[in-house]
Amino acid sequence: MKHGIHFFDRSIFTTAIQDFTAVIKEDPMNAQARLYRGRAYAKQQQYRSAVEDLSAALHLDPFCWLAFYCRGCILRHVDPKRALQDFSVSVLINDTRENFSSFLHRGVIYAEQCQWSFAICDFESVLALDRSVTFAYLSIGLIMLLHLDQYYKAIQLFTDAIEVDPLDVQAYICRAQAYHKIHNLQDAVRDINRAIHLYPNKSQLYILRGKYLMEMKKYELSSLCIHQVSEMDEESFKSQPVQRALIQSFCQNHNKAIECMCEVIANQPEPSMYVFLGKIQMKAKKTKEAMESFKRATKLLIASGRTLPNTFETAEMYYLIGLCYMEQVHLFQACDAFSTAIRLHSSYPDAFYQRGLCRMKLGQAKCIQDFNRTLALCPSHFQAYMSRAVYYGSKGRYSKAILNCNEALKINPNSVRAYFYRGLLKYQNKTYKVAIEDLSKTIDLNKSCILAYYNRAVSYHQIKDFRKALKDYGILLLLEPSKEIVFKVLINRGLLYVELGDYSNACEDFKAAALHSPFDSQIFQAIGICYHRINEFEEAVRSFNQVLKLDPLSVDAYVERGNSYMENGQEPDRKQAQKDFLKALHLNPKCVKARICLGYNLQALGKFQKAWNQFTIAVDIDPTCHAAYDGRASVCLRMGETFAAFQDTNAALKLTTTAALLTNRGIINQFMGHLSCAMRDYQNAISVDPNYALAYFNAGNIYFCNRQFSQALDYYSKALQLEPRNESAVMNRAITNTILKNIKEAEEDFEKAVSLCPFSAAVYFNRAILYYGLKQYELAEKDISTALSIQPNDALMYKFRSDIRAKLGFRKEALDDYKQAISIQEQINSM
Repeated sequence: MKHGIHFFDRSIFTTAIQDFTAVIKEDPMNAQARLYRGRAYAKQQQYRSAVEDLSAALHLDPFCWLAFYCRGCILRHVDPKRALQDFSVSVLINDTRENFSSFLHRGVIYAEQCQWSFAICDFESVLALDRSVTFAYLSIGLIMLLHLDQYYKAIQLFTDAIEVDPLDVQAYICRAQAYHKIHNLQDAVRDINRAIHLYPNKSQLYILRGKYLMEMKKYELSSLCIHQVSEMDEESFKSQPVQRALIQSFCQNHNKAIECMCEVIANQPEPSMYVFLGKIQMKAKKTKEAMESFKRATKLLIASGRTLPNTFETAEMYYLIGLCYMEQVHLFQACDAFSTAIRLHSSYPDAFYQRGLCRMKLGQAKCIQDFNRTLALCPSHFQAYMSRAVYYGSKGRYSKAILNCNEALKINPNSVRAYFYRGLLKYQNKTYKVAIEDLSKTIDLNKSCILAYYNRAVSYHQIKDFRKALKDYGILLLLEPSKEIVFKVLINRGLLYVELGDYSNACEDFKAAALHSPFDSQIFQAIGICYHRINEFEEAVRSFNQVLKLDPLSVDAYVERGNSYMENGQEPDRKQAQKDFLKALHLNPKCVKARICLGYNLQALGKFQKAWNQFTIAVDIDPTCHAAYDGRASVCLRMGETFAAFQDTNAALKLTTTAALLTNRGIINQFMGHLSCAMRDYQNAISVDPNYALAYFNAGNIYFCNRQFSQALDYYSKALQLEPRNESAVMNRAITNTILKNIKEAEEDFEKAVSLCPFSAAVYFNRAILYYGLKQYELAEKDISTALSIQPNDALMYKFRSDIRAKLGFRKEALDDYKQAISIQEQINSM
């Protein structure tokens, strides 16, 4: 027995077997001899005899863990189920470090059977027994990497393996692949470099490094790697031109790849070689040449037999021909080619999909059937779901299109295209908030997706979130997109500023847009309106002049230019405005807006009857135009026809209820002496629009007339909060504060009124009354003198200054003022 063990340990298995056989003849019950002879047979690959001896050893000694382990190793490939049982019994008998190999082999079998959790448990048991077994680290890491998608855990396990054995090239390669999965290409290249350092003659490592460098867009370094491979093993590449072509194609050297394949075809003109050549030509964008190659492949197939074989390879040729036709936009021929591919191989999802695309571009409803068939054959076909979403979206069936995008995102959860298109569909479906969520996700995945920023800005605009919309428009302009996008952004942002009432910024955006489209009259029209709103009327006129140069028949331009002339308030400008309104009416006699503007123009010129006629014509043209009734009411009021004005205002209010119209009716009621009705109108105007300053001011006036000074003060203050530069409200509040003896507030209001209206005699006159009441006669005399310098023929002010000067002891001057007051009054009475 010892003699046999001696030869077994020295791997002299034939002599060892003879010795163990001799022992067994003398002692058939010797389990140890059976065990060793079985192991020796296994070493000599006499597996049947080995299994018999190991089984006999186990029969004699059922607790021999080594026999179970050895038999499991032999049966691992031929009978994995029995091998699992043997390894399990072996570790049950002996679970110490001495038998860690049983755990290791059982883990390998579990991995081969895709029982990942059991395999991981066994490899972890190996590591618990011996931390130096790098194979266990690598095995768990590969399961995490290839099957469980737990890339970071895989990286840690490969790192542990490298720490145990820094020269293990397999660990570096595996970790590089894991880094590649998480798009950490820099570390992936670093690990491949380490592997190359350990095995500098392994060509596949150079190819892998070239692939990673190409993904990093370091094309020169990538190409260098492939050249290194060819230099390292030049003869083998010459003997394998197909592989050489693959490498050149990988390096984007398509012409060289085509040359290699032409060499192959010269010696081996087979259909598969022509197909391979055609694919390379397609990559090189040589579509016509690619189609010729595929057609030659089909001719060779037909030459070898009377009919085309119904194989996938044949169908693929027609499929590729169809792709070439699509590239050339020959859609009908492409459709026929895909149909042939389907006829040859009925389970070809890509052929159904491409035919569906052709039919969709041709406007054929049958395309949806092809997409459905594609998904029936391949439920994970991302492109089919997206194309079906596009089809339903084009038909306005947005909900169904969104459902298809949802399915696409289940297949590819990080698809920029799917999130972007779903966001567009939700926008079209008017669900703006959820559209914003999808567009934001698109931007998270691709920070430079210009269209996502643009559509999100438009969506923010729709939900009135102007701040975020402006931010997105600003980002778009910083990204320097195409001129078309810049133009649209400037127009949209300009419109947004208009909606916010920020006409200055809107004007700047429209002017920038005009540089991109200098012949677009609508942009200059918008610029003119913005200038009008910021009271730059001369610039507005220039803009409308430009509109009329580009479009001499623009009615709106004539009307808006006329309004700009009107705002200047001078007689010549009003005459010019009248000409513009008349030109607009000459171009379109039914333009209600032009007639209303002409009516106000004639009213400003004092031609009330003609103004009334224009408003009446406007009412006849459009009986539902409340502005025409309102304009006619204002003319009637100026003509003293209070009741007619009241009727027109009521007619306007029947059409629409606005704070302005209610306030106008309140003014008419006030003229008619119906103060309670006027107050009711002002209060209704405030309820309709709480920010309408004129209603507060007029209501304050009624309270003032009724001597309800506290209420009047409140309303004047509210009017001034809304319109701080309303000089009438400031002066009236100053007078009210004077009456209420709010001296400090009254002085502040008069000071503000003077700054707003430095040439108003009424302001100085009323402040003089305040100073007179405070017995500050010198200040009172100064203010009344200023008032008289502005309005010199006012008897009342002379009388008041006479009283003030009398208080100051200036009797002669007081007497002169009194005489002047009498003289002016006598002149007035004699007229």
